[in-house]
Amino acid sequence: AYLEWLAITRDKFIIMVLFAATAFYLTLFGLAYCAGILTEIPVAVVDRDHSPASRELVRMLEAHPRMAIVFYPDTIREMDRALDENRVRAAVVIPEDFEKSLTRGDPARVQVIIDGCNLIYAYNLRKAAAEVNRSVGAELMSKTMLGAGLEPAQAEDVLKSIQFVSESRYNPTYNYTYFLFLLLVVIAVQQTCLLGEGLTLAREKEDNTWVHFAMSGLSNAQIFWGKVIPYYLVLLANGGLALAGSHLFLGLPVHGNIFLLWLALALFGLAVVGLGYALSGVFRDTVQATTVICLFNLPMALATGFTWPHQSMAAWVRYFGYLCPATWMTHAARAITMKSAGLNEVLTDILVLAIMAVVFVGLAVLSTCRIRNVQW
Repeated sequence: AYLEWLAITRDKFIIMVLFAATAFYLTLFGLAYCAGILTEIPVAVVDRDHSPASRELVRMLEAHPRMAIVFYPDTIREMDRALDENRVRAAVVIPEDFEKSLTRGDPARVQVIIDGCNLIYAYNLRKAAAEVNRSVGAELMSKTMLGAGLEPAQAEDVLKSIQFVSESRYNPTYNYTYFLFLLLVVIAVQQTCLLGEGLTLAREKEDNTWVHFAMSGLSNAQIFWGKVIPYYLVLLANGGLALAGSHLFLGLPVHGNIFLLWLALALFGLAVVGLGYALSGVFRDTVQATTVICLFNLPMALATGFTWPHQSMAAWVRYFGYLCPATWMTHAARAITMKSAGLNEVLTDILVLAIMAVVFVGLAVLSTCRIRNVQW
């Protein structure tokens, strides 16, 4: 034990892994989940009644801490588009005869349409709708019903007829597999390819075999592509098999354009192999490469915003997530498979992945140039 302790204390890298990694993880998790609860979830409200009672209900929705009313569409079509494009996570539709139904004592059904793709949002929005439903009676009774001349007992009976009817769109059964499995597919594919590619230059340096490339007439770009093509093809194959298996055996929906999904996967794969190759040039050996890449797998999964929304994370964790290819890939994959998203809806994801691919490939080629000069 004493000899092992001496070996640990003499290696700065092992010390960093054993002590600093735990502190890093705890800090990252604390900053990611510091909010504890979700607040100001973007919601749209369609007020088709425009009456004092409906406006009072809108005011109550605006006052709820879990909701942020960011859009007031005039039509259901506009509301549907906002949900499809992820501009809002839920929509509340107040019917045309809302106030008249209340004064007649008829049921007044307020429709709450929830984006079921993200269960974290969905559960919090269902809870918020239930809370508003419980409190709506006292507020409207004092400000609307009594003002219309109803007795308190009559008003109370009338307000019992207000019903918030929830509907989950895109994932009507709140299937947890639909919510989580895409993230697991993307992270698994990324991790295996990133780890394999991250070892490529580290292995050459460790085995002192880089001289073969330094003496060859190949350009830096040719060396890079020769090193990454096998990993890139494996990533595409694994990604395709994982998505196909998810659809066939787990029932994961694929409602959108499969070629658009493949485009996102191809750009994602190019960014991943470029990043892995660039990182491989930094590591001194395969042990260091394996350790560091494995350590960063969990933070990259957390920072995607898949298990906890970006808006509730600390700023630097959110920005770190924006730098991870998996963040944009998972967003595009979920939109295409579950929301039938077209190119317009995922254009931002595609462009960001394309930019990341260009940047990481450029860094990888520069890494080849640097190592070639140093080693030779």
